[in-house]
Amino acid sequence: MPSPEHRAFVEASMGILMSVIMADGKYSEHEFLWWKQAQNSHPLFADVPPEAFNPMLQHVKARLAAESWKTLVSEWALAVPPQQRLVIFELAAELAVADKELEGKEPELLRQLWHALGLPDDVARAIFMSKIETM
Repeated sequence: MPSPEHRAFVEASMGILMSVIMADGKYSEHEFLWWKQAQNSHPLFADVPPEAFNPMLQHVKARLAAESWKTLVSEWALAVPPQQRLVIFELAAELAVADKELEGKEPELLRQLWHALGLPDDVARAIFMSKIETM
């Protein structure tokens, strides 16, 4: 079982990524497939057994249904260790373009996320633009 700190980080990462998925108001097949692949293969989730993962995901979804994503993204960003902030932002930017569209609140959410994570504007913009170029 992961430590409480690691569990908070993983749950925060789930929340950030689920916020990106929900930012455009729909859950596309491409986003679903991206999420399943990340869940099954990304090192971020490797140490979290399914019996812990699923309740964490349900908790995130319940919070997103009941609270403002703007508040939640800022809160969740605080749980991301400094050495993981670029990784989480890269994943969020990749997910935002997974369906080959950038719409709804996705750009706004990514801007808020990079500020909440304390990433320099030029670095975050470069990452974001590199993901857009793959669309």
